[in-house]
Amino acid sequence: MDKQNRPIRVLHVLGTLNRGGAESRIMDLYRHLDREKVQFDFLVHCGVTPKEAAGDWSTEHLLQLRPKGDFDDEVRALGGQIYVLPRFTGTNLSLYKKAAAQFFSQHHDFAAVEGHMTSMASVYLPIAKKSGVPVTIAHARSAGVDAGLRGIATKILRRNLADKCDYMFACSKAAGIAVFGKKAYDAGHVIFVPNGLDIGAFAYRSDVREKIRTELGLPENAVVLGHVGRFEPVKNQLFIAGLLEKLCALHPETDWRVLFVGKGVQMEEVRERLEKAGLGGRAVFAGACSRERTAQMYQAFDAFVFPSLYEGLPGTVIEAQSAGLPCLLSDAITKEVCVTDLVRQYSLDDSATWVRALTELHLPQQGRETASKQAIAQLSAAGYDAAEEAKRLSSWYLAGGRDTL
Repeated sequence: MDKQNRPIRVLHVLGTLNRGGAESRIMDLYRHLDREKVQFDFLVHCGVTPKEAAGDWSTEHLLQLRPKGDFDDEVRALGGQIYVLPRFTGTNLSLYKKAAAQFFSQHHDFAAVEGHMTSMASVYLPIAKKSGVPVTIAHARSAGVDAGLRGIATKILRRNLADKCDYMFACSKAAGIAVFGKKAYDAGHVIFVPNGLDIGAFAYRSDVREKIRTELGLPENAVVLGHVGRFEPVKNQLFIAGLLEKLCALHPETDWRVLFVGKGVQMEEVRERLEKAGLGGRAVFAGACSRERTAQMYQAFDAFVFPSLYEGLPGTVIEAQSAGLPCLLSDAITKEVCVTDLVRQYSLDDSATWVRALTELHLPQQGRETASKQAIAQLSAAGYDAAEEAKRLSSWYLAGGRDTL
């Protein structure tokens, strides 16, 4: 294929290519692209010691050292390239800049570079621009930062990000303000880009519900509280463990269960708390699941519980609505995710309200298929259909950012 007929290439900068929120949302778009016109490539990060690198910080060498990511095979099957930078540790800024400069001096034939890892975007986006990339984008996907020194460092690195990119994308108002600042947001410089998903894949199916419940040993009469997310403090799964304790104590006549999908550093802490409360047999830890398997897990839930301390715009809540599930969220989560009347938000300081809401849920499964269909229609109209979002963004990339999003 001659150069004129080749697709333009857009480089997405991420931490990893595993099943995180940002990665999953980009892959949803990638699957729906017209890849004869627009192709995605990926620049990810890898923690490598100086001894392991042996003085070679090139992307080719780091690619050999990096553990394989969940999406590597699919990216390559779709025609994408994977590149690697060393992970910023807090003390290796000079090395990080040098590696980024070396990479973009050799790989700058992109139509755009879109940085989803905004903690370092103020470093790598100006380098990409100086190397000849015509369009640089910072994409805000989180409305908060980690606690402690890491969070302080992130805030410092993001401080002038609005001045160091051509365009600012955000999945929600809270994410846009958190990353780019209220001044940039109020001035209208931040572009809202919904997190497009393959929402049809989560449509409710009673046969799948029965299959998954049988596999996991969940009785049909059990009320299953579902959660999808990595086990980290921000996701607050310990709160769900506390809810289960209260529900079982106050309403022992109901067979309360909880089904966790995901893995992470706090998984064992959550498991141990439930074991100590004598509720280990009421919890299922399904671990990290494939996209297809996760879609099936939603069918087995009776309610989706999501008590995060903060979020950008959690795709899991869009998925849960697509599955026709009642969704109970913390009021710290961005309002843009509340697309249908299936969603309710509550304060994390008032667990009694969460308990009352769960005990008052009406869960007739025969009405769930209708709820799912209605939710999918509403979500699509609100811009959360990946197929439509892929068309919209492709046109924008092809126009070099000159079109209105």
